[in-house]
Amino acid sequence: MPNFVYKAVTDDGRVVQDEIVAPSEAEVITQLQKLRLTPVEIQSKQSAGKQKASSRKKVNPKTVILFTKQLYTLLRAGVPILVSLNAIKEQNNDPAFQSLVDQIAEEVEQGNSFSNALAQFPRVFPVLYINSVKVGEMSGTLEETLLYLHKYLEEELEIRQNVKKAMRYPMLVISGLIIAFVIFTTFVIPKFIPIFQASGLELPLPTRVMIGLYYLISSYGLILLAALVGLIIALVLYVRTPAGRYQYHKFLLKMPIFGELIKKVSISRFAKVFHTMNRTGIPVVKAFETLQETMENEVYKRELSMILERIKEGERIATALRKSPYFTPFIVEMISIGEKSGALDDMLESVSSYYDMEVGETVKNMTSLIEPIVSVALGGMVLILALAIFLPMWDMMSMVQ
Repeated sequence: MPNFVYKAVTDDGRVVQDEIVAPSEAEVITQLQKLRLTPVEIQSKQSAGKQKASSRKKVNPKTVILFTKQLYTLLRAGVPILVSLNAIKEQNNDPAFQSLVDQIAEEVEQGNSFSNALAQFPRVFPVLYINSVKVGEMSGTLEETLLYLHKYLEEELEIRQNVKKAMRYPMLVISGLIIAFVIFTTFVIPKFIPIFQASGLELPLPTRVMIGLYYLISSYGLILLAALVGLIIALVLYVRTPAGRYQYHKFLLKMPIFGELIKKVSISRFAKVFHTMNRTGIPVVKAFETLQETMENEVYKRELSMILERIKEGERIATALRKSPYFTPFIVEMISIGEKSGALDDMLESVSSYYDMEVGETVKNMTSLIEPIVSVALGGMVLILALAIFLPMWDMMSMVQ
C-alpha cells in the first residue's frame, strides 16, 4: 500500500503534518476523520518526491487558461479525464506543455488524483488552482470548479495586461526625459561653456548647476556609473530578502495613484480567492493559508497571517479584518453582513465584482491621472534646460546694449 503525506487541522485549530499508509486517498480522509482531524492537503509520497524534478517547468498563462477551458468542455461532454488529457495534449503545439500534460495523464493513470498530479507543477498551477481542483474532486463538482477557475484566471490576466499598458506611457516619458537630460548635459552645454566664460558675467543658478553636472559627469562619469550600478544591485539584493521585500511593497502602497491601484488589486484578489475557496467548501483556516500564498504584496501576506491568528483565537472574520488598516470598511462590513446572515458566499461575490470594476476603472483612468504629473515634470525639465542656456545669453545681450 502507498504512503500518503497529509496536512490536517485539529478541533482547536492546530495544523498537523504526518505520514499515513492507506490503499487510496479516500481511505486517508476516512482515517483522518476518525481521528477528529480535518484534512487540508493529502499527497502520495511518490508524487511529493517527483515534485522537485518537474516544478521548474513554466508555461504561458494563456496556455493554462486554454487547458482549463478545454478540460471543462470535455468533462462536461462526459469524456473520461484520461481521454480528455490525451486529447488536449494532441491539440497543443507547445512541446513543453505536451510533456507536462503527458506527465499529469501518467500520474492519473497510475491511480493518483488529478489534483496531486497538478501539484507537481507549482509554477504552472497556482496553489488556489490545485486546492480548488482537490475540493472539486472530493465534492463531485470538478466541472463547475474548472469553469470558475477559467473565469478567475482570465480576469487575473486581463488586470495584469491592463496595468502593464497603463505603465507603458509614464515609463516611456521618464526614459525620454533621462536621455534628453544626459544628451543636453554632455553635448549641448559644453558648446556654450567657452562663450559664457569669455563674457565674464556671473552665471545664473540653472547654468551653474548644468555646468557643474557636466564637469561631474566628464570627470567622474565611470565612477558614478559604477556607483549607480552597485547601488541598483544592492537594492535588488535587499528587495529579495524578506525584510527588503516587505519595505519595498510598503513603499509601493504609499505611492500616489499606484498605491491606490495596488490596494484595490490586492483586495480584489483577496475577495475573489476567498470566494472561490469558500464556495468549494474549503475550511476558513485553510482558505486563509492559501490566501497568503496567492497574495503578491508582502504587506498583505503579513496582514493575512496576523488575521489568521486572530481567527484561530476565535474572532469572527470581519472583526479580525477590521483591525487591519489595509482592508477597507466596505469589504469589512460586507463580510460582517455575510457572516451574520449566513450569506458570506454572496457577499464575497459582490465584493469581488465591485473591486474588479474599481480596478478596471482605475486602470482605464490611470493614463489621464498620470498625464498632469508627467506634463508638469516634462515642463519643469524643459524650463530648467532652457533657462540654463537663455538666461546668460540675455545677460550678455543686455551688456552689449
